[in-house]
Amino acid sequence: MKTSLRCCSIVLLLFFMSTHLRAQVTLRADGPGNTYELIESVLGSGTAGEVPDCAHASFGRHITEVFDSQLNKNVFVFHIHVTPDNDRCNGSTDRQRNEIKTQSSSPANVKGSLNETVTYRWKFKLDAGFIPTSNFCHIHQIKAGDGDDGAPIITITPRAGNPQKLQIIHSTGSGGTGGEIHSVNLSSFKGVWVEVFEKIKYSTSGSYQVVIKRVSDGATLLSYSNSNINMWRGGTTFCRPKWGIYRSLNSISQLRDEQVRFADFCIAEGNASCPSEVGGGSANQPGPALNGSSALLTEAPPAYSPVNKTSKETAALTLNVFPNPLGENTTIEINLKQAGPAKVEVFDMQQRRIALLINAHLQAGIHRTVFNAKTVPPGAYVISVQHNGKVATKMISKQ
Repeated sequence: MKTSLRCCSIVLLLFFMSTHLRAQVTLRADGPGNTYELIESVLGSGTAGEVPDCAHASFGRHITEVFDSQLNKNVFVFHIHVTPDNDRCNGSTDRQRNEIKTQSSSPANVKGSLNETVTYRWKFKLDAGFIPTSNFCHIHQIKAGDGDDGAPIITITPRAGNPQKLQIIHSTGSGGTGGEIHSVNLSSFKGVWVEVFEKIKYSTSGSYQVVIKRVSDGATLLSYSNSNINMWRGGTTFCRPKWGIYRSLNSISQLRDEQVRFADFCIAEGNASCPSEVGGGSANQPGPALNGSSALLTEAPPAYSPVNKTSKETAALTLNVFPNPLGENTTIEINLKQAGPAKVEVFDMQQRRIALLINAHLQAGIHRTVFNAKTVPPGAYVISVQHNGKVATKMISKQ
């Protein structure tokens, strides 16, 4: 009887673990090359297919990866050229696009279902000289995947005008009304990295919340919330996010080639969280929760000396790191027995913190984050996890 109960407990635990891990999906740049393959390994086959490569084959792939000195990590660059780029060679001459998306064949945990709550967190950077169009110039859409899927449900759109604006646009679909529901001056978004938090309940009487913060200092640049808004469409079986640049060519003489940078996409279902990299608040709230995940910091926190801690686990948490020795991207997995504040950091042997990966209030269960060690020098390092007053550490190395 005891053996039977134990087997049932193990099965339930494994089911909970697998369900929890599927609830959060992250997509991070890992360096030049194989960019489409990386995107499709996370979002599904064909999800990097809305690109103008066929019209501009001499340029090559229109989504690339570069190392960004401001974020101190690799990021995605979406390229769009006034000519000859078009809308996927489908014959349109009045618009062009370069986007990634989820679609019907994508994994269930990157698609929004009816009555489901989904959190999205991601970063973008417009060039300091970015020129928006007077028509549409979307950099992000929430769109029905089928059914009444013509107009996006939500778009984030830079718009030409005096002043130029960053708009949040809502549409109720075929036969409905829609338009700007919130806007702010675009000038605050040019030449800086910002982090976007979106939380959506997919329903005809759903909810939508968006907060955009500047990465450098955590300043809130845009905030909007609506607890009773139509976030579903007739005949739809799923909703999906899209990121990139999709713009009108009606004012082509005023446009220029653009590069829009994106980084650190996260999709989380239900109560799962998308940890932030801008200080203050909890991981599943608009007040973000991390501060400089990849930036080199010169000192460890004054009240904590991680190298003196030797426990690999406590009764409250366990820590696992793979691969070890480090690869370019190393997964850090923590299993928390209780909800509470959690901090995951990486230190070198001189007790200098080189990365802050998580600083958030997390629910009980398994959580994963990725440490990008591509630019880390060879040597020994310590992963430290602090949770509810307990500490677990693990020695890692890079060869």
